[in-house]
Amino acid sequence: MNKLFLLAALIILPSICLAAGPGAGSMTKHNVSIGRCTADSITVKWNLGSLMGEPTISGTYQWTSSSKCELPSSTTIWLQVVNGTMRGYVPLSPVTPKANSGYGYNTTGSPNWRGALCGFSGSKAVSCYDEASAKQLWKVGEVDDFKLGW
Repeated sequence: MNKLFLLAALIILPSICLAAGPGAGSMTKHNVSIGRCTADSITVKWNLGSLMGEPTISGTYQWTSSSKCELPSSTTIWLQVVNGTMRGYVPLSPVTPKANSGYGYNTTGSPNWRGALCGFSGSKAVSCYDEASAKQLWKVGEVDDFKLGW
């Protein structure tokens, strides 16, 4: 029994410890321009973790606005993950919610490491980290801001 437990631990622990992830959180910004709209507030929730050594990404947002406008369907939230001089962005693209109506629907995804942390241009990822660098930033980085693209 002890040998079986030890074998399971040797198989499972490295993948669990490999890259735990920046974790879960939320952040709110006020008076944010998004396309031709201005959000009175936008609140983003995320959970960045790992499962069996692969990154897991889940997140959504809601926004309030007193103007009658709609966000572009391509609206993407880019979570900024930093550690020292390393900086990368993680895209969140849930179903775009209507103003004052709650959070957009999203499911957890698991991108390839080479696409997990990148720069961005609008709603497109650019200049992504290689696998080793992405894993390093994922392990020690934290979300400290978010940007919007569309």
